[in-house]
Amino acid sequence: MAFLGKNLRMETIPEPPKGTLRRPELLALSVGQVIGAGVVTLVGPAIAYTGYSAWLAYFVAIVLGLVYILPIVFITGTVRLGGGQYSMVSGIMGPIAAGFQAISCLTGSFACALFATSIGGYVNDLLPFIPAQIASITFLTLFFVINLFGVNIMAKVQKLMTWCLLAALMLFIVFGLFHLQNPIFDFHSGDFLTGGFKGFVSATMLLYYSTTGHYLTMNYSRTAQNATRDIPWAMLMATPVLVVVYCGVAIVATGVLPMADTAGRSLTIVAQSIFPVPLFILFIIFGPMFALFTTMNGTMAGTPYMIAQSAFDGWLPKSFADKNKHGVFWKILVFEYLYSLIPVIFNFSTSEISNNMLLFSSFVTCIQLFAYFRMPSKFPEAWKRSRWHVPNPVYYLCCALCAALNIFVLFNSFATLNPVVAIVSGLLIVLAFVYAIIRMRSAKVVIQNSAWVPSED
Repeated sequence: MAFLGKNLRMETIPEPPKGTLRRPELLALSVGQVIGAGVVTLVGPAIAYTGYSAWLAYFVAIVLGLVYILPIVFITGTVRLGGGQYSMVSGIMGPIAAGFQAISCLTGSFACALFATSIGGYVNDLLPFIPAQIASITFLTLFFVINLFGVNIMAKVQKLMTWCLLAALMLFIVFGLFHLQNPIFDFHSGDFLTGGFKGFVSATMLLYYSTTGHYLTMNYSRTAQNATRDIPWAMLMATPVLVVVYCGVAIVATGVLPMADTAGRSLTIVAQSIFPVPLFILFIIFGPMFALFTTMNGTMAGTPYMIAQSAFDGWLPKSFADKNKHGVFWKILVFEYLYSLIPVIFNFSTSEISNNMLLFSSFVTCIQLFAYFRMPSKFPEAWKRSRWHVPNPVYYLCCALCAALNIFVLFNSFATLNPVVAIVSGLLIVLAFVYAIIRMRSAKVVIQNSAWVPSED
């Protein structure tokens, strides 16, 4: 225990009052977080891998995405996590992991730069006279301002944008179904499973990355009205929405035009063929652009809760978690905004941004996997009372499947990772651990119990 630091202290604090986010808002956040621009950009490359079976690959990817989030469903149904992912790790894994998770939370907002850069590209395609960089900065600033006005305003905007996004994608599906020409359900067709089993797996793994984002709904536990009931529900209910939307979009993408025209191409080529020009423009705005809007808004809104709790625990200065009159951690939000601006201002490509996030985020995921397995032993009574309780062997099987899936995805991703990026990311991992150990051995860290066990009904 000396390694943990003789000055390390633990503190019991009362659970804060219930928040205001109900099921409709949480579902909108969950759906908006998971449906990103990948629904437009990834189907074409998946067709190139596996032909007409791209819709089936999307279905399998959604099932794998459900496997990924299941342990989180059980955990968020057992305890209320004041700092989302950070509280899960600190409450289950202890101080070293908590310190590393605290540093990783600071890098989470880097994803907003990816979304902003992609938005700028779409705006420039529609309106070439507007520079992509200016559009990226404008929308990044817009959502920063929206989030300054509090979680209720943010959630209302998110709900509106999510319904507009779903309406645009359903319009694409309905229009497209009337234009189907290809035998996409003929399993014996020569254009079905064109890449064989390997091609199907490659397509599934490509699409898998767009099927897991709803797990981030766990970061709203502090602001949910009934966190242990509604957050797991919102994550699970996003899955049938994904089945309808993603599989429907993939069916239309593969069924309307010859495969030679769609393989490796964006969904926009199919949209142009089925929509009149005015509807096509509306689809681009309310489809791929709103998909990016909802994901960026959700990321910008959810990340501060993790960072704030790590500041309360002393990993960062406590003043960093100061609130404005709307209850927003405004200093953290300003940090998110400025941190996201850097890649946009210096014109980093989306691939550069993604690659630099990969290794570090993957290591964070490994730490979280250990937390999944330890939850029943850490909160035994709460786990027994949980409305989401399952027999322990079933729970551990879900965790094992999730771990196996993550390991496979990691190896698949690292095979193409740039060595320079890998070295830099590796150094960041080491520095994060060194910082955690040094900070932990000071008198500044006081781990709060921000994973609250709900009272018995």
